[in-house]
Amino acid sequence: MKGVIAREPGTEVIFTDMTEPVPGEYDTLVRLDACGICNSTDYKLAKNTFVSGSFPIALGHESIGTVVETGKKVKHFKPGDRVFRQVLPAILESDGLRSVWGGFAELGLVTDEWARRDIPYGPEHYPGAQQKLLIDVEPAQAATMITLMETLDCAANTCHVKPGQSVAIVGTGPVGQAFALFARLLGADSVHVFGRTNRALDRFQQIGRCDSFAIDDEYTPDARRILDSGGFDISIEAVGSPDGLQKAFILAGSKGVVYVYGVCGDDDPFQQEILARNNVKQAGATEGRIQQRLVNFIEAGRVDLNDWVSHILPLSACQEGFDLVRNKEAVKVVLTA
Repeated sequence: MKGVIAREPGTEVIFTDMTEPVPGEYDTLVRLDACGICNSTDYKLAKNTFVSGSFPIALGHESIGTVVETGKKVKHFKPGDRVFRQVLPAILESDGLRSVWGGFAELGLVTDEWARRDIPYGPEHYPGAQQKLLIDVEPAQAATMITLMETLDCAANTCHVKPGQSVAIVGTGPVGQAFALFARLLGADSVHVFGRTNRALDRFQQIGRCDSFAIDDEYTPDARRILDSGGFDISIEAVGSPDGLQKAFILAGSKGVVYVYGVCGDDDPFQQEILARNNVKQAGATEGRIQQRLVNFIEAGRVDLNDWVSHILPLSACQEGFDLVRNKEAVKVVLTA
């Protein structure tokens, strides 16, 4: 089979041969349909500044695929099922590859954790990310659901966004855009975005429906009023940079809580003194428990998956896709098999 790897730290990636994974007794063998390029972490993985280690590496962690074979103890997946997050084994010994999930490969594995743990299938029993897709959409659209599930779960179940609150979002990439959308859909009273350029202003007004968009310290009167009254109730760091964390901390003021969702590179880490503050929390996500809620938003017409994919390319055009992300020319690039 073929897949996408980076041979050495840097931004160059190639589409090349690799050994097919061998499923275990609780694994399903999955044929890749599509995998999105993560605008933040895939780039950092390729530079070896996130989950650092030996090279070459097999990239990709926003994948959707179709089950083609099941291990003898698999109970809850069957051939033809569409599933999220197929991965490669952590090390492919014969290829000398380290897998940083390896979703950009033509074949991967999804584990039936429910069978392995001897529990009923469903997110209420085990909310893992490797689940069956609950809606019939095109592969590229399905791949975009991973970022949307992560941000929706974080907004709803970690940040606890609810009606009446003020929300500040630091970061203007796709993750920040998704947080703005979901903060609004979850009922936040006001949603304000803070960035360094106005490149994404139209995008936020169209998709995120934010109340204001501030560049650097050029706050609107509404944002300034919230700051002067003690700060935003919720301040989300959605970019993954020390400057972003500093900004989010300022915006939370004396009464708000900072949720750190962005991931820094090892070469430019967050400030530990800010992370140690009582009102600063790491903002993880458990996407498997939120898929049905996202599907409800999609079916109600409140989320349009077409808005979240800007480029669809074949796996063989992986470098072109990474260049689009690096140059900030894409909302979401999805590579298809």
